[in-house]
Amino acid sequence: MTRLRILLLCAATLTFLNVSLPAQAQYSSPPCQAVTASPVRGAARGAAGGAVIGAISGNAGRGAAIGATFGGVRNAVRRGSARSAGACY
Repeated sequence: MTRLRILLLCAATLTFLNVSLPAQAQYSSPPCQAVTASPVRGAARGAAGGAVIGAISGNAGRGAAIGATFGGVRNAVRRGSARSAGACY
């Protein structure tokens, strides 16, 4: 009787392990495109914001150029940080 219980417990344990492994694989880290915005999107947002601030100060073109550079670098750094931290692949 004891052997039968041990055999049933082992079978149940192996069954539950096989069920939980595919479920765990579903929750792996997502790709970086899903987690962070691309550097190009950051550059576009930076250019738009820089143009607005530049227009207020009197030079919209220069503000857009500075904003695009800053926005692109910011999003690239954000994506690199997320990738190195393991939040995405």
